[in-house]
Amino acid sequence: MTGKNRMGKNRKGTAKASRPWPLSKRSLSKNLLAILSFAKVAVVGVLVGASWTSIAVAESDVDSSANSFEAMDLIEAFKASSEGYSSDELIIRDDLREPFIARLAKRNAQAQQSEEAKNDHFERDALLALLQLRKSGKLSVRSTRRGQSVDESVYPIAEIAARVVTDRHRIGLDTMLADPVYRSELSQEAKKIDAEVDDYAVRKAVLGLRKRRALKPELVLRVADWGREIKTYSIEQLKGALDASEISTGPGVYLFRVSDGYLYVGEAKNLAERLTTHLTESDRESLAEFLSGDASGAVTVELHVFPRDSPASKVTVRRAYESELIRSRNPRFNVRP
Repeated sequence: MTGKNRMGKNRKGTAKASRPWPLSKRSLSKNLLAILSFAKVAVVGVLVGASWTSIAVAESDVDSSANSFEAMDLIEAFKASSEGYSSDELIIRDDLREPFIARLAKRNAQAQQSEEAKNDHFERDALLALLQLRKSGKLSVRSTRRGQSVDESVYPIAEIAARVVTDRHRIGLDTMLADPVYRSELSQEAKKIDAEVDDYAVRKAVLGLRKRRALKPELVLRVADWGREIKTYSIEQLKGALDASEISTGPGVYLFRVSDGYLYVGEAKNLAERLTTHLTESDRESLAEFLSGDASGAVTVELHVFPRDSPASKVTVRRAYESELIRSRNPRFNVRP
């Protein structure tokens, strides 16, 4: 019979086998989750071929030309036009924004000389300069009035439309709301989802989503763009485009949507072929049932089309992108990654 002494040897003099410190099930689970989370991030980094130390910084919302405005001119024009509302409210309301731009143009000698005030860039730069002034704490005008509240039903529409515009042009929310061209595009995308939705309500909802931090770009898109092109269709438009062979037969990701959010996100090596399958007899039971129902006419489809020679030609890359979209868009009929 052998026993153990204080030196860690048994009585026969042989060293005892070392034993690892026992882990509880809870500790083991936490360690495994940490390892898996790290592995997921590492895989995404490898897939897009980017070093984590050299992730590209998103383009700044504030154009350098926005700095050409005098702070006093901005403040005076804002005081005269805002009617007690905030700078955000001025930007999204036509009846406040237009007088502000007109007053600022009169005070801005450079704009008068070049007639730049008639250009969309003048309005964009002026509004971005106003926001920059507010964020720096130098807009010394207190808001005394609040804007209208927005029904919660508008928020999903605003999220879908805003993501399309910001993803398509790789711009921030401030630029989208300040630039007349992008602001108009936001309204167009929102009306594709609900033709009756109010422009002001959509813009107001975008501001609300920004405060909730609900419109952050996907991790994959911060690393690489892959030359994607974003297009949107109603179901009928998509059917017509498929019949006319206008939908890409290359790789991509697609999102089925309705006015209260996303239905399904998927990826495909051949977009046209995969979408045809979904519209004829989808192999996704929940989606097939929805598309065959009375509400199918309200469905819109968003396509993220990639060049054939892009990294998205690899299924692992498309699935990484698809996984990020599922995580951020929370579609109704997908299984969470």
